Order: sequence, then structure tokens, then C-alpha cells
Amino acid sequence: MRILVFEYITGGGLAGQILPASLAAEGGMMLQALIAELKCLDDIQLCVPLDARCKKPALLSEHEIVTLSPDADIDSVLADLLNEVELFWPIAPESDGILQGLAELAAEANVEVLLSNPATLAICTNKYASYQVLIKSTVPVVETRLLSDGVAGLDGNIVIKIADGVGCMDSFVLCNEELPAKLVELSEPHRYVLQAYICGQAASLSGLFKHGQAWLICYNHQQIVLEQGQFSLQGCLVNVKTDKLDFYRNLIKEIAKVLPDLWGYVGIDIIEHAEQGPLLLEINPRLTSSYVGIQQATGINVAEQVLRLRHAEPVLQASRNETVQISIK
Repeated sequence: MRILVFEYITGGGLAGQILPASLAAEGGMMLQALIAELKCLDDIQLCVPLDARCKKPALLSEHEIVTLSPDADIDSVLADLLNEVELFWPIAPESDGILQGLAELAAEANVEVLLSNPATLAICTNKYASYQVLIKSTVPVVETRLLSDGVAGLDGNIVIKIADGVGCMDSFVLCNEELPAKLVELSEPHRYVLQAYICGQAASLSGLFKHGQAWLICYNHQQIVLEQGQFSLQGCLVNVKTDKLDFYRNLIKEIAKVLPDLWGYVGIDIIEHAEQGPLLLEINPRLTSSYVGIQQATGINVAEQVLRLRHAEPVLQASRNETVQISIK
């Protein structure tokens, strides 16, 4: 079985543009972890696009790599490569419809993509759209408004972020009085949403989803720093012990009921408030940074279990129980 593995940042998605070192490092880690897991499986052949500026991932032979020059048209390259494979596994940002567009590209080529369907991706990749769906359920979720709705009724500091932004990208903390001045600075204010700033432990859940079912792999802590009013992700602790595991197992099962077409590996971002308890921040329907440490922490080959989802339920039998530090530089 031949699989096209495409990590957007290192795979030529930014061909001809500036390649941010931090994004390339994070994307490269996820790509390397996925390749390592797939290489453990039998009867798998890989095809991996690679930006000419990026280092060749370990374990890959030259014939498995498609090198992209600065003038490459990534959509054209992917369209051609999809004609040569049975499966497509993209790792890409949600912003600007990139992840959803890749799923649609695979559908046009009649190639199975290891993601949720485009309609579900459209909901999950937009924080306001996903809030509108989740608020109708029992899932505890952080209130999310369009920036144009204003701050009436919100006390204390507020957070503004791009609705389809990735991670901490363009995410700011400010007080209500600072909002008018910030609006003047924003080039596209209609793209932003607004939330109350909630102090607590930033956490995430790594899980597998299929047809309204969900399986929790592990619980993680996110190491987020707030500097000069802006968030940045420094790393994560993967497979942290918690007394809330049963709560989180039930939480992802409820998410699966609300979004029955969620499929594959999904990361759920949580903020744990001392009084309100855990509140959902966003759903990431793709591989996340926490994925990088799961096999080392638990012994579970996540890629194997995602492939297993195509015809059966996953088998999540951990062979070890450790906490692993993943640093993002």
C-alpha cells in the first residue's frame, strides 16, 4: 500500500516563500514521528514531498522523497502524486482552509484521505463554527464570539484570536479598554473571535475518532508562555497522570456524538479552571505536537491504529506509562 505523506511546512507548502524556522522545526518533528511509525509496519510504501531547504528525514530513502524547488506549484505536484498512491495523510494548518482544501483535493482524485471529511473539517477548523455546534451539547466549552459582537458581559481580560488560526498564532490578551486600539491595528478584524481570558492549566487530549465513537489515548499538558500580551507554545508534556481520565473519556465520547464524522487522530485543547473545571477551547482534527511523544510515552503506534480504523476499532494497549517532554524551538 502506497501512502502520500505530506507535511505542509516542510513539504513545499511554502515553496518560494519565507520558511519560518520554528514552524519548520515543529512540522519536521511531526513528520519524522509519523514516518518512524509507518516504517514499523509491513507492506507500506511512502511518498514524501520535501522542500529543498529542509533536511531529509531519517529513515527515508531517496526514492521515497519528491524534492520541491522554490518555483514548484504544490497543488499541481500533489495532484500528480495522488494518481500514484492509495492513501493520503496530510499534516497541515487549518488556517485559510489549507487542511480542508487538501481533503477536497484527495476527494477529487478519488484517493482515501486519513482525515475527517471536508464538512467536518470546516466546522472544527473555525473556532466560532465549532462553538456554535458544541454549545448545543453538554460539552463544557469556552464562550466564543465574533469580534464584532463586542465585550458586553465579559469581565476582566479578554483573548482575541483568528477564528481559523493554528495554535497560538495571532492570539492576544488585553483588557476591555485596549480593544478599540487593537482593532485599528488588525488588517482583517472580521477574521477574529473573542473569548474571556480564563486562567488555568492549558491541557490537551489525544484521541482517535470514528463514526461517533472515540478513544482517549492520553492526556497532556501544554507549556504556554504569555509574553507582552501574546501566547507562545514552548512545548508539551505527553501522557501526564490525572485524576480526570474518566471525565475526559466521557468528554471525547460526547464530542464524537456531536460531530459523528470526526475521524482519525484528533487533538482537543482544554483549559482547566479551578472553579469552572475543564473547558474545551478548540478541536484540532489532525496530528498535533503532542503526537510526537505518544509512542515513547505509551508504546502505542498511533499511525498503525489510525490505519486500523479503516476496517476495525483501534487496539490501544499501552506497553509503558511514562511522561515525555516535547520541546518546540
